Amino acid sequence: MKVVIELHSVIARVLQIIRRSKDPLSKTDIAAESGLSLSAVNDHIERLISDKLIIISEIGNSSGGRKPRLYALNKDAGHVISIELGASSVQFAICDFDCNLKFSDRASIELGQGPDEVLEQIYRRISSLMEMNRISKTSIKGIGIGIPSPVEFISGLPISPPIMPGWDRYPIRDFWAKYFDCPCYVDNDVNIMALGEHAKGLNFEVDNLIYIKIGSGIGAGIISHGQLYRGSNGSAGDIGHIDVGSDVLCWCGNRGCLEAIAGGKALTAKAKELASSGHSSFLMETLKEKNDITLKDIRAAIQQPDPLSVELIRDSGATIGRVIASLVNFFNPSLISIGGSVSEFGDIFLASLRQGVYQRSLPLATRDLRINKSTLGRPAGLIGGAFMTISQLIVNSTDSDTDTVLERKQSHL
Repeated sequence: MKVVIELHSVIARVLQIIRRSKDPLSKTDIAAESGLSLSAVNDHIERLISDKLIIISEIGNSSGGRKPRLYALNKDAGHVISIELGASSVQFAICDFDCNLKFSDRASIELGQGPDEVLEQIYRRISSLMEMNRISKTSIKGIGIGIPSPVEFISGLPISPPIMPGWDRYPIRDFWAKYFDCPCYVDNDVNIMALGEHAKGLNFEVDNLIYIKIGSGIGAGIISHGQLYRGSNGSAGDIGHIDVGSDVLCWCGNRGCLEAIAGGKALTAKAKELASSGHSSFLMETLKEKNDITLKDIRAAIQQPDPLSVELIRDSGATIGRVIASLVNFFNPSLISIGGSVSEFGDIFLASLRQGVYQRSLPLATRDLRINKSTLGRPAGLIGGAFMTISQLIVNSTDSDTDTVLERKQSHL
């Protein structure tokens, strides 16, 4: 039994090497990367081709003998569903096995309706997308979901989510098992964004980075030595509830949280105050016209430019920058990648955030530090959800020696 498990583990490792490579690989390349013998690599390659998980991509250049065959992941090995659930909207996509978004859509949702109603709405929309594009359920090999909540990754359960009433310990995996005969994986939304940015935005070229999502809430996804760091129980990176010394009440019940001062909800609340008080004529007119102010309205005010709106965004960037400075001093990443709706305020916001980081970080910690907007932008979460799902399918293929996930997912091909 043990021999079979080890064999599956090695095959999975070879598949991961091929999958993570930007270019097709020869057997010699794979042997060098894996430390396996060429004969062992040859056996594993034949198995993966037989299982239709990899393909012969092209023929390489000869170095004197026979031209080598080059191998790549078979992106048509199946589909995965990726879902990114936000505070007021959901994005979802059907992806191929190389994390390309083949078909995608988004919709408004109300988390307060509870998990059953919200997930049913998402399922109906995904079913419609599949039907429209003739995607069969048997081609779906896995489902990945990112949610704006702390998640116990092993169980896939949301734990005490501040902005998701009624979702605490809700069995999201069980909901999807009613409709699909495949595994479902649940993680925090910023974690899957970090995975997407690392894998497809940066092509695995940055080993230590922090992805900061700044939207309605604020969170961080941490890539350490090329791997996502979730912490002991899955709550690593929850920086939105770091105390920044204010007396403002946060929706988590505490006071002074970063989110409550500088997140998207805080910005729109402050903008409404500026409008109601008449200090900003532009925002006042916007409030009169729409009876509401959104982040999009604040962006429009900045473009005027409205001085008070500009100051509002600068203050937010500086406050978040000071918190990130503590992370930089502690973790010493080489890249801070900024995503989320607030990051779309542009150079005014990013310049203030950078200033906050560099003023309060140690010189050695910032010597090689870059602070940039996310390379992928909005698709980061969907791409990351697909990447997480396929990674887990491969990893979990080593968990059973008789009926593995790797084997089960091939039964429909």
